[in-house]
Amino acid sequence: MQEAAQAQYVIVDSVIFKGNEKTRDNILSRELDFSLGDTIQVSTLDKRLEFNRRKLTNTNLFIWVKGDYHQNKPEHIVITYEFLEQWYLLGYPIFQLADRNLNDWWSRGHSMERTIYGAHFIHNNFMGRNEKVSFKAETGFTQRLELGYSNPYLDRKKTIGLGASLSYTTNKNLAFRTINDTLNILSGEKVLRERWSGALSLRKRVKFYDFHFAEIRYSHSVVADTIRQLNPNYYYKGSNEQNFLQLTYAYSYDFRDFAPYPLRGKKLDFAYNYVGILAQDALNYWDLRASIAYFFDLGSNFFITTQWKAKITQENKNIPYANLQALGYGNDNVRGYELNVIDGTNYLLSKNTFKYQLFNKIIPIRFIPYKQFNQMPVALYPTVFFDFAYVYQPYPELTASRFSNRWIYGMGLGFDIVTYYNFVCKIGVPVVGSGRSGLVVSIGREF
Repeated sequence: MQEAAQAQYVIVDSVIFKGNEKTRDNILSRELDFSLGDTIQVSTLDKRLEFNRRKLTNTNLFIWVKGDYHQNKPEHIVITYEFLEQWYLLGYPIFQLADRNLNDWWSRGHSMERTIYGAHFIHNNFMGRNEKVSFKAETGFTQRLELGYSNPYLDRKKTIGLGASLSYTTNKNLAFRTINDTLNILSGEKVLRERWSGALSLRKRVKFYDFHFAEIRYSHSVVADTIRQLNPNYYYKGSNEQNFLQLTYAYSYDFRDFAPYPLRGKKLDFAYNYVGILAQDALNYWDLRASIAYFFDLGSNFFITTQWKAKITQENKNIPYANLQALGYGNDNVRGYELNVIDGTNYLLSKNTFKYQLFNKIIPIRFIPYKQFNQMPVALYPTVFFDFAYVYQPYPELTASRFSNRWIYGMGLGFDIVTYYNFVCKIGVPVVGSGRSGLVVSIGREF
């Protein structure tokens, strides 16, 4: 960057966006904390531009974002942000494991019959306003049709967003019970569960980093008599049908440099779920969830991440098996316990990672003609991790749980790979844990 004048302040004469062939300028301006005519302190200029570059990156519209400025006259500057937009209209095949993670799938015989395949069609940045339209069709272990739409900028101030989704799912393979902290799964030729779900949500964005979210969701599902007989508590009071209306309020404060794999910043989340709004709903309970994550730059390419999650569920003996989950799903797990599902009403989880940035480059792939694919960012991070958790289960004797109602620990070494289109692959080797995980592989976001 060219040096600004020796004055203490400079005035923003103009802001130029380059490379946003589809994304509208006003969508990008919404992310900036300065506008034309604003005065910026010279000593904070570089830091200010970098913070705004990170916010533009976190729109998830671009493969990379670059920022620069130059003086066009004394004490006046022109700020430029350059982008490489993603390929927004995507249609690609789906192939994924039906089990919770690679280790769980491998331990169950790594059969190709335990996979899900199909197609996913996405139109990101529809109309250039960061809307998203998606359609998903899956078959195999699970059959699913899913339609979704989201628009984050309904009003002129670009603070209110709308989302809607509709899904239909059938299962011929279903986890019906947890014994010894392991899922028991029934497979057959007939449909074991059929489910419809629809949701409507509103999002309110306050300033830049604060988000309020409200969703109302209706679910209808039916299970086969076989499931009801194997686990009378799968649904409430031995029923094979479940209908309920659920209301969720959530708050999020997100101040991270790069959402898919943050290295600096912090994130706070809080959610309150109330299940069973209607008088005829068999379910009636609430739960609270909270999480906080800090990402520290130690200098010299070393970083530390510490993440805490907690869940509290209303004391209610009528919560059925299908609606009660604790650790073992998604990222809510202690590394080293990937083969285990630890059911319970309340839990506390801490995940801590020390990492080193070994490599971080944009690699040109010259034989690919499309610019959205021929510039591949790649970053590599060797890691050391340490996790611990506590799950409270009021009736552990019913599931013969070994890991609930006591502290569990996991630690080991790992290697993270981050590349374009927000792809993050984590490889870990736990040295302390349940002793059965071996090599751990996961694909997904940091938190």
